[in-house]
Amino acid sequence: GRLRAAGVRLGATAARRRPATGWQALTPTETLVADLVASGRTGPEIARGLNVSTRTVQTHVSHALAKLGLASRIELAAAARARPDPPPR
Repeated sequence: GRLRAAGVRLGATAARRRPATGWQALTPTETLVADLVASGRTGPEIARGLNVSTRTVQTHVSHALAKLGLASRIELAAAARARPDPPPR
């Protein structure tokens, strides 16, 4: 309550720090997973490399697809390869 009185909002009402759609909307991990999908790696391979579950990889792929307005991993791979400004590593 004190935070709210000071103008601080947490949770869903907090200001977004990144856009809702487009490459800038992806988290660093979603971008990494998209790049790994584009390199031809499978979900289990990505999961082993990132030390996460395959379900976590599926979730990152799903979020990336939604944010980019794409329908399949194939479209995600093509979009990642065609992206004009890949993030610095």
